[in-house]
Amino acid sequence: MKITGATFLITGGSQGVGRRLAVYLGRHVPGAEVLVAARNEENLRETVRQAKETGGKCAYYVCDLRDSAAIERMVETIQSEGRFVDVLVNNAADVTSKPLLETSMEEIDSLVRTNVSGPLQLCRLIAPAMIERGGGTIVNISSLAGYKANPNQTVYSATKTAVNGISDALRAEFRDTPVRVINVALSSIDLDGGGARGKVPVEVFAAKLVRAIEHDARELYLSPLTKWLMRLYKFYPPLSDIVRPNH
Repeated sequence: MKITGATFLITGGSQGVGRRLAVYLGRHVPGAEVLVAARNEENLRETVRQAKETGGKCAYYVCDLRDSAAIERMVETIQSEGRFVDVLVNNAADVTSKPLLETSMEEIDSLVRTNVSGPLQLCRLIAPAMIERGGGTIVNISSLAGYKANPNQTVYSATKTAVNGISDALRAEFRDTPVRVINVALSSIDLDGGGARGKVPVEVFAAKLVRAIEHDARELYLSPLTKWLMRLYKFYPPLSDIVRPNH
């Protein structure tokens, strides 16, 4: 897919990876417009400020992915403004980690709505316009926990495993359409540029993601080792009792 002049929608764009990705795209993708969505309006404004400071085009939408009506309103607003999403990045995530027996139903509901139901609804609302306009890419940000469940992350791991399944299923559903789906096995990201051991600099991740979109990749792993470990976990589950991923 050619991404010059593309419009991106990034959920979870008020901080962390989402913010840094928005700034990177505004700086490095000619003519790109980056739309960011999250719950915290003040933080969203800061993302927009940083993106525009580097010359990027950026706008924000306050949206709680746990609220299906809010998601629908956001998509309607984007489209009523004459904007069409070329690349949807389902990045927002609830990362609550605790033993299942200490996890409330409210926390389970938040995790499932944020990490699974919200992205599904966005795909359902945005993909039709992608098909009608002749192309688009959906990027689903998963986690290594979606390939190997971690202790005290039962619900989080379950939601990220669901994200992997969503990507596989959508890829099959959209096989005869111009919509492409990329599943990202996100590992530990270095956000502050400190060169932390075992962490991938966020700009390296952003550059890899841009290339994956341009080349219509199916999956994105941040290192060859991660790629093969995750595949081994899938086809040889006992390995997961020996090696533990960082994230």
